[in-house]
Amino acid sequence: MVPDDKNRDKILLVGNPNVGKSVIFSYLTGKYVVVSNYPGTTVEVSTGHHGSRSGPEVIDTPGVNSLFPASEDEKVTRDIIFANPGATVVQVVDTKNIYRALMLTTQLAEAGCRIVLVLNMVDEARQRGIRIDVAGLSEMLGVEVIETVAVEKRGLSKLTSLIDGGDARVPTVSVGYSSSIEQSITRSVADVEGLGKYSRFGILSHITGDDGYFREDPSVDQEALQASSIDCADQAEKYSEPLSYIIAKTRKKSVDVIFESVVRKERGLLKTSAGWLRRFIPAIILAAMAGVLDLIYSTATLSEAGLYPTLYILALFVFAMALAGKKRMDRITLHPVYGLAVLMLIIYMIYKLVGVFAAGTLVDLIETGVFAKLILPALGKIAGDGFAADLLLGEYGLVSMGLSYSISIVLPIVVIFFLVFGILEDTGYFPRLTVLTNNGFKLVGLNGKATLPIVLGFGCVTMAILASRILETKRERMIVITLLALAIPCSAQLGVMLALMSAISTGAVITISLIVVGEFFTVGYILGRYLKGSKSDFILDLPPLRVPRVYNIAIKTGARARWFLVEAVPYFMLATLILFTLERTGAMVFVYRAVEPVVGRLLGLPVETASVFIIGFFRRDYGAAGLFRMWQEGMLTGNQIAVALTVMSLFLPCLASLIVMIKEVGTKYALVIFFFVLVLALMTGGALNLLLGLAGISF
Repeated sequence: MVPDDKNRDKILLVGNPNVGKSVIFSYLTGKYVVVSNYPGTTVEVSTGHHGSRSGPEVIDTPGVNSLFPASEDEKVTRDIIFANPGATVVQVVDTKNIYRALMLTTQLAEAGCRIVLVLNMVDEARQRGIRIDVAGLSEMLGVEVIETVAVEKRGLSKLTSLIDGGDARVPTVSVGYSSSIEQSITRSVADVEGLGKYSRFGILSHITGDDGYFREDPSVDQEALQASSIDCADQAEKYSEPLSYIIAKTRKKSVDVIFESVVRKERGLLKTSAGWLRRFIPAIILAAMAGVLDLIYSTATLSEAGLYPTLYILALFVFAMALAGKKRMDRITLHPVYGLAVLMLIIYMIYKLVGVFAAGTLVDLIETGVFAKLILPALGKIAGDGFAADLLLGEYGLVSMGLSYSISIVLPIVVIFFLVFGILEDTGYFPRLTVLTNNGFKLVGLNGKATLPIVLGFGCVTMAILASRILETKRERMIVITLLALAIPCSAQLGVMLALMSAISTGAVITISLIVVGEFFTVGYILGRYLKGSKSDFILDLPPLRVPRVYNIAIKTGARARWFLVEAVPYFMLATLILFTLERTGAMVFVYRAVEPVVGRLLGLPVETASVFIIGFFRRDYGAAGLFRMWQEGMLTGNQIAVALTVMSLFLPCLASLIVMIKEVGTKYALVIFFFVLVLALMTGGALNLLLGLAGISF
């Protein structure tokens, strides 16, 4: 079979979900990466170029379990493969789950794809005592097979050599069906024109009930395809079971033969003394760090910085994980009681590291030690007096407010949050959180899959709205997007809010939390009850728990910090410039007068808070930073902080989120969400202010 020259230079990364395709994609493409929607779908596909911008195009396809699609992701991957005959297909395999991958390999073989088989995560497989006869597997399949640990870049240079050398081949392995099925396939292949190199696989797809791709192809003889349907129906009558089931069962038997020939189980690495001791290295490092800091600084100093007893608790937690082992920790994190205890501990750690250490110690270090003592005085000498000084260093100065807010207040908070988020992400904890919260999300008409966009919302609501595409129905996506806009603060906003919460009483924090969580579930319940549409099943592939790798965490945190600097700081500067213009022209007085009935009377806040909510629309974290500065200057009482934080938590999504929301759900629904959230936030804040006053409660 001769590959299509037009597509020979294309490289398609194909594999089951959570096998490390994206890591290999990043290695092959470097910085030349573009993410876009596949035409006609909401499924994102990453594309880039190998080596240089003029190098072969690399496409990272969505994770699939079959080329006979049962979801939009699988349909997109199948269509990409069919649209690129002759491309090099790099099938990435989770070696621990090689059986599942071999089912996909046989389908790629029937489709006539030129493949290179990558056995990824071999380190984890060996820890479990799984060994693969690579040479034997290569011989049985008739393709090149290599072992890799993608996160450590082990084996990836060999993959590059195979790709560059054009060593991808069509597998020689075949699935032998019964004579009557084979005869039906042969007749259909001969009769149906236009199927091209995918003729055999196309007929198999047709037999299993998936002919959408070929129905849409004008080059396919539709009359002959319809005739083959009748032939297939005649064959189906000869069996007591559906043809699709018989084909899948026959394929499984072929995979059984390969699996039993090349896979062997032996004593796992973690059962040896060296492997068992290796588990405890991260806990030992954390305990050593805590001990060294304890020797250098006093306990009171570390406690004030949020590091005592935080680091000791973290070391103890990691030690307990190592002692329990991955399987036992899996059961613990998924347990309805113990799993919640683990979640509460994680939330406590996030609060101490982000809300106390980052928002207190780091912010004070940068704001006082760098901006107040070095940058602002130096610029003051250069700028002198007049317009330039006001523009740069005034109340709404680009440096004194815009740059200071973004760099000295928000940046250290988001960096630590991204660091913690990256650690949790790399351990594989988030999918377990999805399972743990499945029953809770049923209350709002969703399932555990909604956890992923909700959790991502604590990083960036805009990205989380895009991530809601993983939900399978429009109804579920609308519910999640509404809840994201209403009650989920982004990382920078959350970090600053945590810092403010440390300034008020525990009762105030509990009150704010109950209000926000209560409205989250109340609104979600109403939408889940009355919003029309279908529900999806909850099926999730759980990746193994892993010890996070320092290099990966550093790369992710650095990339996200750069994203913040590039994407967020300009919004800070723009919002500051708008406020400067309003103040300089005297328009700010009219703004204060217009919002005073709402801000001053309804919410009981200083009228200056109006500017916080205005700039909060441009960047929610910027608005939170404004509240932080007002608290630092003693402009807010405990009750006012509680009201302001409640309103800010439920406040409008930022401008970027609104734009993405319009793109995802349409202008009409986006504006409905916009005004609903605005009214609900203000009414809730007003009600809290009124109740605190009537009850005589002071926080």
